[in-house]
Amino acid sequence: MMDFEFGKSYTYTLTSQDEILAYVDSVSMRDDGHVLLLSRLPQRRLLEHIDLDKVESYWVTSQDVAGTIQPSLDQIHDLVSSRFENHTGIAVIEGIEWLISIHGFDKVLNMIMKLKDSLHRKPWSLLLVVSADIMDSTQHTQWHRESLEWNIPKKVEFDEIEEIKEVISEVESVEEKPLGDGTSLSFLVRIPREGYTKDIARRRILQWRRMGLDVSEAEPALFQDSDDVGYDIYQKVEIKVRKAIELDNRLDILAERGLKSEVTKMRFRVRQLTGLTDVESRINELI
Repeated sequence: MMDFEFGKSYTYTLTSQDEILAYVDSVSMRDDGHVLLLSRLPQRRLLEHIDLDKVESYWVTSQDVAGTIQPSLDQIHDLVSSRFENHTGIAVIEGIEWLISIHGFDKVLNMIMKLKDSLHRKPWSLLLVVSADIMDSTQHTQWHRESLEWNIPKKVEFDEIEEIKEVISEVESVEEKPLGDGTSLSFLVRIPREGYTKDIARRRILQWRRMGLDVSEAEPALFQDSDDVGYDIYQKVEIKVRKAIELDNRLDILAERGLKSEVTKMRFRVRQLTGLTDVESRINELI
């Protein structure tokens, strides 16, 4: 993981959850290590930000449902330290301030110290996400003695931009067939602001069209003088597309249950990127 040194713990002071999740998503796309994420968001919300096929994620919650982990310091420690024993990668723990509110600063710090010991000489890094102003000055000093302050890199190196272009080109080079109602859509790698250009946006729009999605809302991004404005337009459509793909894949479950007529109607709306909230509510009723 090029942004971290192995065997060390880092702390990110949260300014934007979207930014840190976008960073986790970009790291997962590098395919050079395992990514473990403990988040305060459930998986259905994480789908809007990351590819869950590439990130091992757990919802930190008191609810006892699949894909969750209790806000227990022992459970969190055991899970994360067990991953340190295998492969290579990065573990990200969100919601540290919530754990502090439950268990107290000293106990949470003690857990981090134990995780740091487990990290020693392991090809892993630990990233802790903490809300600002949760610690007083003394606690801040104690905490950062164990976990270095860190910020999301603002500059994407040239080879990363080329990698994004390569991924897009590889998909373009595949002969794509029109997708029927029973064919699932696939998530594509997110395009970060630093890697955004009109040419990349144009090619991504083409990919989406080939997948059978109506992404006409993204087209104005290609005609903006400012790439910042263009990216804002593009990103709003990208979020819709990821939600549409999630819903489209869930419709397969209903199709298997024989609800083909209703699935066909909902799938049309999904691929038009319209009424996604209504479709999601209906799917939740039927599943």
